[in-house]
Amino acid sequence: MFKPAAGLLVFLALGMAAAFAEDRLASATLVLFNSNDPESAELARYYASKRSISAAQVIGFDLPVSEEITREVFNRQIADPLRSQLIEKGWWSVRQLPEGVTRVFDTRIRFLALMRGFPLKISSDPSIELPPPMEGIPPAVSARNDASVDSELAAMGLPEFVPGGLILNPYFGRFTPILEESVSPGLLLPTRLDAPTVAMVCKMIDDSIATEKEGLWGWAYVDGRDITKGAYIEGDHWMRKLVEILRQSGIPTIFDNLPETFQETFPITDAAVYFGWYTGDINGPFLRENFRFRPGAVAVHLHSFSASTLRSSANHWCGPLIARGAAATLGNVYEPYLSFTANLDVFQDRLLTGVTLAEAAWMSQRAISWMGVVIGDPLYKPYQAWNQFSDPRGRQENPFRRFRSITRSSRSNILLAMLPIHEATMETGDSMFLEALGNAQMDADHLPPALDSFRDALKMAKDPDVQARLKLEIAFVSRRISPEEFKEEPPEEIPPAETFSEEFEAKEKEFDLSPPKPTPALPWDGLQNLPYPDL
Repeated sequence: MFKPAAGLLVFLALGMAAAFAEDRLASATLVLFNSNDPESAELARYYASKRSISAAQVIGFDLPVSEEITREVFNRQIADPLRSQLIEKGWWSVRQLPEGVTRVFDTRIRFLALMRGFPLKISSDPSIELPPPMEGIPPAVSARNDASVDSELAAMGLPEFVPGGLILNPYFGRFTPILEESVSPGLLLPTRLDAPTVAMVCKMIDDSIATEKEGLWGWAYVDGRDITKGAYIEGDHWMRKLVEILRQSGIPTIFDNLPETFQETFPITDAAVYFGWYTGDINGPFLRENFRFRPGAVAVHLHSFSASTLRSSANHWCGPLIARGAAATLGNVYEPYLSFTANLDVFQDRLLTGVTLAEAAWMSQRAISWMGVVIGDPLYKPYQAWNQFSDPRGRQENPFRRFRSITRSSRSNILLAMLPIHEATMETGDSMFLEALGNAQMDADHLPPALDSFRDALKMAKDPDVQARLKLEIAFVSRRISPEEFKEEPPEEIPPAETFSEEFEAKEKEFDLSPPKPTPALPWDGLQNLPYPDL
């Protein structure tokens, strides 16, 4: 007789815990805007109200309205005033060391939200005297003092911060949320709410908050380049690792491992996640007039100058991805060298644990005081709902949630889930289940079963774009199957679900369906420029 009351108490306790966590994040966030840009100030107030951030933590700076500033402007009009505010308001506790250095030993602030209108990047200044280079860091890196504003702010509270070269990120590769982490108290985690238009920034904020309630659901698309050796193998290693992480997490994933990027004729639907490389400007199916990401989507294209400007919906990648509905992306303002871009597999892996966008992004950056930027709400947790208990009776029907449940119940290996996948397809009439299975089978070189899955999915598909994509996948697999393996599809309809059991038991015996062994991390063996598009 006490069970309903006990259940209510559980939900109340969970709700209170979630609210406390949100309060802690809001209390640890500063919102920075450009006082000379009225839209920047308005966006700052809008974001602070949405995230319940105190007005005392919303700070304006007297700044130029351009995206690029000089080092002198950064020091005098951003870094020095911000450092003073952090100390005077008690957000930073500092000590004067005997050698005259001021060191941060405790902090109440970890997150910075930089609003549209806040400068983006710092130009190179050849007049600055550079410190001695770090051991093992080549002159191509140590001799540079251009950087993103964001990455400089991340590093400015660290004792080793100087206006030249880079600093190895003490938060790189960590797993712990920053408020539970003792790593360098002076480390800040900035992201920027920035886009080609003010309306797009508001949409990013609203979509992020709305998505957190149910979680980010949809397809993942990963665009590799089929690099297996040479200077740029690290980038493709991230892409292959991403596919493994996404599939094991129960996210239906399409992996294009051809040298070119996704072709314009390849339909992308229900895109919640995108990672790819390597062209200078947005291209392929993203240029379709009606293309839009799912609300809250995370989309990243790896390129040296992907965030060179955030004011364009057509040039580079970060601005155009946000313009097409993505809520979060990563980029570079100047040449970063491949090894010092975000490790994309680390980024997605940490996001899936339920940490914030800012935490996952800076966990993935090997270096700070460098070229990287994070675009999106710093407190956005796209997968927070995946890791929280909720009453299933109140949920709306969600095929992507069911797909994840099937995968997780099959030792996180979709290849072991053929029978429940077909059962879900028959019950829902949704072709997504079989198409996702077919893509996993294709990538595992289980080509005849992949062909069967794609053909069966085509029979169920209702969306013309999905039908077109399945036809492309069928043609691609058919070309790869040897004549001995190839057999024409019989014309009859898909049989009822209960007839599948014996057939799939036989197929599971025929193929090695054990989970693939993780690919070992590649050793870091120096720097490589990201290639220019015409190379």
